[in-house]
Amino acid sequence: CWGYNGYGQLGNGTTTDRMTTTPVTGITAAVQMAGGQYHTCARLTDSTVRCWGYNGYGQLGDGTTTQRTTPVTVSGLSGVTQIEAGVYHTCALRNDGTVWCWGYNGYGTLGDGTTTTRYTPVQVSGLFNVVQIAAGRYHTCAVIADGTARCWGYDAYGGLGNGTSGGSYTPVTVTGLTGVTRITAGY
Repeated sequence: CWGYNGYGQLGNGTTTDRMTTTPVTGITAAVQMAGGQYHTCARLTDSTVRCWGYNGYGQLGDGTTTQRTTPVTVSGLSGVTQIEAGVYHTCALRNDGTVWCWGYNGYGTLGDGTTTTRYTPVQVSGLFNVVQIAAGRYHTCAVIADGTARCWGYDAYGGLGNGTSGGSYTPVTVTGLTGVTRITAGY
């Protein structure tokens, strides 16, 4: 990793900015990375996840709000096939087609039916057979095996795609969309 490191999001044990690459401490078998605003996560070959950096909302998933300058293992999470990071939340797709999220939940970003911030992963309510996920600023979306898409969280500008702007604490179906194979989420 390289760049701004004020919260340890480069994972090298310091908070010193780096203009060139620096190895992440203890990560030797990563197959995917995801970066949030001030935190970073890696999915390892053993299908577990390790995260580091800012943790004020529990987005590192280790059960604390302690900032980490080196990777910590996300508690109780295995069988992960994809990870995504939003501003202050992180989500993982498991090999059983379920989605698990942790961190900031003020807008229902975690999809568990509440606005309670979570320091360890919680399962997204009523979401199964997921094949791909995407995390935006305060919302998250998923592609379902039947080619539909579902989103949850912040929705002041219609980002959930269900024809409203009220937001949702649980997944809602994106209206009029079929044959979906990939999805992405932005600000």
